[in-house]
Amino acid sequence: MTRVPAYHQVATALRERISAGTLRAGERLPSESELVEHFGVSRNTVRQALEVLHSVNLISRQQGRGTFVASQGLSHVIGELKSLTDVLIERGFQPGIRDLVIVHDHHGPVDATEFLRTPNLWRVERVRTVDDRPFCIMSSWLAADLGSKLQAQQMAGQGSLYRCLSEQLGIHLKEATEIIRAEAATRDEAARLEIAPAAPLIVTYRWSEDQNGRPVEYVRAATPGDRYQYVAKLRA
Repeated sequence: MTRVPAYHQVATALRERISAGTLRAGERLPSESELVEHFGVSRNTVRQALEVLHSVNLISRQQGRGTFVASQGLSHVIGELKSLTDVLIERGFQPGIRDLVIVHDHHGPVDATEFLRTPNLWRVERVRTVDDRPFCIMSSWLAADLGSKLQAQQMAGQGSLYRCLSEQLGIHLKEATEIIRAEAATRDEAARLEIAPAAPLIVTYRWSEDQNGRPVEYVRAATPGDRYQYVAKLRA
């Protein structure tokens, strides 16, 4: 059995306290010395654990004041190609799916038909939930030779399109290009996401390829602006 590194155990314990509300947004974390004493680990281990939490925006550092629990909108680090399900589970949330539809789409977006090199598309549409709360509307388009093999019951059970592609069809997404835009929610989107019409959305468009460079998926994901954020780490 692989031994879990000490810093990962500390990070997981703190993440669970944040998810459970024991440590609330805006609350100051114990000092490094206090964490060292509480967990019985080295200062370097504590610093590594805090860096893990900082990298996913669970905590924020304020010079001269300390380290605080960040506002708990979900964050995603730019450059990571992960399914939403995996991102949610890593953060300690419960992912879910509502209103799942898998249909043959004869009028897919131009970007999808051009990227997938065919007008013969299947659309996978669903509302993704976090702890039973609507989180985003995801619409994925795939070429018919893949989309026609997906089954709603299996996908609902798997909870992830990426898992279905990997475990059922042996397709592993390896590279993607993503565009992020701000858009206003339509009335339909507002109703499904339980927000006001015209409320701001973070909308991502992604073009994904498999391990062989084959175009696999074009996706649009629309998330209320207060429920998601992207984190970009920049270095000089």
